[in-house]
Amino acid sequence: MNAEMTAKLIDAPAEPAPEGGYALRVVETRGRRTGTPRRVPLAVIARHTRHYLVSPVRDRDWVANLLATPECALLSAGRRDPRRAEPTVGEEAAAVVAAYLAAMRVPWAIRAFPVPQDATPAQILAHLPGMAVFRLSTVDET
Repeated sequence: MNAEMTAKLIDAPAEPAPEGGYALRVVETRGRRTGTPRRVPLAVIARHTRHYLVSPVRDRDWVANLLATPECALLSAGRRDPRRAEPTVGEEAAAVVAAYLAAMRVPWAIRAFPVPQDATPAQILAHLPGMAVFRLSTVDET
């Protein structure tokens, strides 16, 4: 299923993520052991002109890959947009998770989180150590 979705998203023009919402994109990371490019379809969340990736748990391969090598790329319509993924914590990360949950309409994605869909950032803070939130920046941003 991921391979089909990845191929479909790579061929399509990139949909911009609406403020407070998300757009599905293909994120390419480097395998932490092999260095081989790895591609995964993910929701890119837009919040206050910044873009983020969120995982309800830290044991995903793409999370471990980004923690080992933060350079990644967003792929679509024959384009490769280099990015850097920086781990985000605290109130910023909790607010991003809350925005993601509020925008998400896929039941299995919502159930993957250890908090309810209507959780406040304050409620999410206690669960953040088990989640992963990355702020994406372009490679030329400082």
